[in-house]
Amino acid sequence: MSSPFCLSLALLGFLFSTVLSATETIEYEGGLYHIQKVPAQDYAKLDFRWLDSSGKPLSNFGALQKQLSSEGKNILFATNAGIYERGPKPCGLTISASKELVPLNLAPGEGNFYLKPNGVFYLDDKAGPGIVEATEYPALRLQPRFANQSGPLLLRQGVIHPAFNINSPNRRQRSAVGIVASSQEILFVMSDRGDREKGRVTFHQLSRLFLHLGCQDALFLDGDISQMITSPAPNTKFTPNTFAGMFVVTD
Repeated sequence: MSSPFCLSLALLGFLFSTVLSATETIEYEGGLYHIQKVPAQDYAKLDFRWLDSSGKPLSNFGALQKQLSSEGKNILFATNAGIYERGPKPCGLTISASKELVPLNLAPGEGNFYLKPNGVFYLDDKAGPGIVEATEYPALRLQPRFANQSGPLLLRQGVIHPAFNINSPNRRQRSAVGIVASSQEILFVMSDRGDREKGRVTFHQLSRLFLHLGCQDALFLDGDISQMITSPAPNTKFTPNTFAGMFVVTD
């Protein structure tokens, strides 16, 4: 029979396993960023959502919270995923619950998504997380639990995207995802929405942040619409927004 002490340790272990580390705020090279870390032990809690049970886009945090609540889950963290088109529909490869909902998109085009090389962020329960150039993805022959294509790639094997200009005047709010090479920790990063100076960064500036954080691979997600939420209360009234996909960590 287990002792009360052993039961208490087991309970503490369970409680700590359901608590995600807090979102960090850091300043680096003049930029102000919010960073949510998802370590390997929390991969199972990380998911990608786009559609509701009827096949219609969730589109916002409110609908996401309602869907998860119906499953008996609470949001610990959520943020918007990659770039989308009218619908809202993701512009490229979208896999959720191991089902391909939108195919890989290697077509040419205008805008950030099509600034080649673009890439795919995925999480495979056997192989782990990865960020690869979109053209490399088919050869991996993976069956990931989720995948999201966006663009441009910020970093590929430690190299900053060749199209980025270190002296670019194009400063915007931006969000991205990266993977720490040493720990395989997933990092969701968003520049600050409220600070009109430090929250507006260039692609090159954002890429250097990921290098500073120990990432070799990182992918741009979206721009001025980007948001992050942590542990919202039930039935929270969220700021109106439209997303084609959302990454979420649940309890």
